[in-house]
Amino acid sequence: MGDGFVHMRWLSSRSAWQDMEYHRAKRAEAIAQDQANMDAVNSAMSSALQNKITISSNNAAKAALKRVQAATKAKSDQTTKQIDDTLKLIDKTKASAATTTTATTPTVLDTTA
Repeated sequence: MGDGFVHMRWLSSRSAWQDMEYHRAKRAEAIAQDQANMDAVNSAMSSALQNKITISSNNAAKAALKRVQAATKAKSDQTTKQIDDTLKLIDKTKASAATTTTATTPTVLDTTA
């Protein structure tokens, strides 16, 4: 007679094959999710690295541009100073030439009187 317990199967259970397929599908889903997560991390890291490279190159380009602009301004200022000095020298030469010509011009005396 046994132990006196009657076992009734109220819920049907999966077969071994169905259970294997279920676990295989769950593993495939987990692997796909892990791959998607790794792809997202890889994309984020690539973007971050690319942004860092872009920012670094932009900063280097800006620094180089500032150096070139400063050198250009210094050269322009030097050229402007040379032009101003030359104009002053020309004015000074004209002024001294004008005083020299009036001082060295012989005066003609009127001897007919």
